[in-house]
Amino acid sequence: MAKIDQFFGNKELIKEIAKEVAGAFKTKANADNIEYSFDIVQGTGKIKNMNANTQFSFDPELDSKLNELKKALFDEDLSHIEKDSEEEAELMNKVTEFIREVCAEINFSYEDILQKVIRDVVLPNSQSIDIPLETIEILSLDIADYDSVPEPEKYMLRVGKVPDSNIETSKVVVLIHDRQEETGKTVQEIFEEEKLANPLFKFVTSVERGEKFLYDINVILYIDYSLSKMPPEEASMRDE
Repeated sequence: MAKIDQFFGNKELIKEIAKEVAGAFKTKANADNIEYSFDIVQGTGKIKNMNANTQFSFDPELDSKLNELKKALFDEDLSHIEKDSEEEAELMNKVTEFIREVCAEINFSYEDILQKVIRDVVLPNSQSIDIPLETIEILSLDIADYDSVPEPEKYMLRVGKVPDSNIETSKVVVLIHDRQEETGKTVQEIFEEEKLANPLFKFVTSVERGEKFLYDINVILYIDYSLSKMPPEEASMRDE
């Protein structure tokens, strides 16, 4: 039996993983790992459509059931399954159903946590009377395993340069990531060392670590960001 099989139909694991995802929302969500994009229909204050419009990304704790699920999904005991085979289709149907059940459990049991986090992180100056957030629904969980990728390479680097000069940005990034992995030093420490002796850094004025862009877990949501009513100015303009 493959490691992934223990998850299918297991109500206890569904509840445990749902709890872990909700806990990650509560403790890890911030402006850097929640992305959102939505349109409000002019003149109505209502959200334009019900498509996925928000994403929360994080890495699971090593001792969590969610991390066990991640590792099971990419375990070698599934390597015999051929691409586009009936066996692969059957496995993916089971995985999809398990993820659907986890999402349903989060939506049912942890709506208050989701709402508070979205209010605090996405709409920090809003009030429920103006934007009630009546619908917050997790649509899916996208799970990947980036454990083999060195941690420094999961972050973007912002490289500044002398105006009108040419630098080999990709080589600068690779060198810094490699040196981080080798030495454990910060981006700034490595930049300070290299700019004194390495010609590659001749026209580089600054290097800063940016936001993380590779996460193992991506939570996909639909959120109703509609206004409860039109602002007085817009409502009066519409009535004219």
